[in-house]
Amino acid sequence: MPMVASGLVQQDEVQRRVERVGALFARDPNIVRIEHRIAPDWSGDYSIFVDVILRQATPPASVVAQISDRIGAALLQVLRSEELGMHAYLNLVSRPSNGR
Repeated sequence: MPMVASGLVQQDEVQRRVERVGALFARDPNIVRIEHRIAPDWSGDYSIFVDVILRQATPPASVVAQISDRIGAALLQVLRSEELGMHAYLNLVSRPSNGR
């Protein structure tokens, strides 16, 4: 019998957890929003890809490091993707200079 990651079955729970992470950073002036998608990773395992949309097109390295540390800690504490049988990947996405 094939095994399915529980996160695929519990997508509402994944959504709630990502929203909680987003709420933690709602007032951060460097972050526009936090999005996610569930898709296979490089190994074919379904994973949660968390995209943090940054306000600046080219933020300073110190800002990127600080945001990635803080978001990474929040993913471990709030998202807890391992409980759902999935890996989590963090992507910091620079906002294009045209604002899209």
